[in-house]
Amino acid sequence: MTTSLPVLFFLHGCFIVFLPKPRRSVLNLFAGVTLFGMGLAPAVAESKLTGVVEMFTSQGCSSCPPADKLLEKYAARDDVLALSFHVDYWNYLGWQDTFSHAGFTERQYRYAASFKRRGVYTPQAVINGRTHVVGSRGQEVEGLLQAYRDGGKGLTADLNVRQSDGVVRISSTGTQSATLWLVSYHTARSVDIERGENRGKRITYHNVVRDVSMLGMVKDGVLDISLPAAELGRGDADGKALLLQQTTPSGTPGPIIGAARIKVPAS
Repeated sequence: MTTSLPVLFFLHGCFIVFLPKPRRSVLNLFAGVTLFGMGLAPAVAESKLTGVVEMFTSQGCSSCPPADKLLEKYAARDDVLALSFHVDYWNYLGWQDTFSHAGFTERQYRYAASFKRRGVYTPQAVINGRTHVVGSRGQEVEGLLQAYRDGGKGLTADLNVRQSDGVVRISSTGTQSATLWLVSYHTARSVDIERGENRGKRITYHNVVRDVSMLGMVKDGVLDISLPAAELGRGDADGKALLLQQTTPSGTPGPIIGAARIKVPAS
């Protein structure tokens, strides 16, 4: 007997979800297709980043607010790129997460394959694309960021972003094989949750991802991509970032070796 519904178990302060095998169409969402309408205004890279925290969360998960609060702390830091991915498998429990998307669930599911896990859970923090931890455990998140930074498994590839004459150029040399992704997000959004496990709460979410789009790939150790700034100027998200991420031999997400937060000037 098969089922299309997720199966949930509560363990160690978070919910573990066993999902059915994903549909092919969902897998393709993170293979270079833009999820919604997105873009990037003429921009330059901001500050030096040393780590990336991806938080998989949901408005319908009662264990998630502490993790969402922790992500707020990392979103305010200059040295860490913090991103909030809202999954959709909580939506059937009475509250439709206003930021959720099947593509974000699929990204988490593919990470589970990379980490050789049978299921996914919320809140989950993925650090530098290399490992995961319960998203509300701040000391563990910080410890992993520091360990990767000190052990040479942080963001070792420098991304150079320049804008001139209406063209944005992104480059890096001496880089391992990897794919460059453009992430578009809202820096802060507050939601009044009316139903579900968090009913009655008003929660502010930070760096809420809305779009992910593949820009290109490293060739012969070199990344060199030029994009018309005007074409990238569409979209209402006020936060933009670049992720340079490797792929495992099985085609799932691997280590993130480079990242840059993009400054988007007012139009």
